[in-house]
Amino acid sequence: MDAEDIKLLNQIPLENTDNDETFIKLIELYKPLADDYCNQEFDSNDLPSGVKKFIADCIKYGSNGNLASRSMGTVSYSFVTDIPDSMYKPLKSYRKLRWSGYNV
Repeated sequence: MDAEDIKLLNQIPLENTDNDETFIKLIELYKPLADDYCNQEFDSNDLPSGVKKFIADCIKYGSNGNLASRSMGTVSYSFVTDIPDSMYKPLKSYRKLRWSGYNV
């Protein structure tokens, strides 16, 4: 997965190369999150489409500023720091059970 994949999935013009380095670093940060959620390690060079979709959605969600609410009277801002549960939907088919505490 590379910056071009992120641009295609998030409908960003391919000619815009301003954020390519940022996209690459964010891919490296969100991939382990998908690995942990699915209880398996994905090959970085051959990610399944659902994992690519999850990473692209996380990058798009993070770029929107995550503003939950604001009030103008005393200038107060609230931000969302957690990824919503609905973002994990593309990963559900890749989840594997992991048994802990059992020696087989």
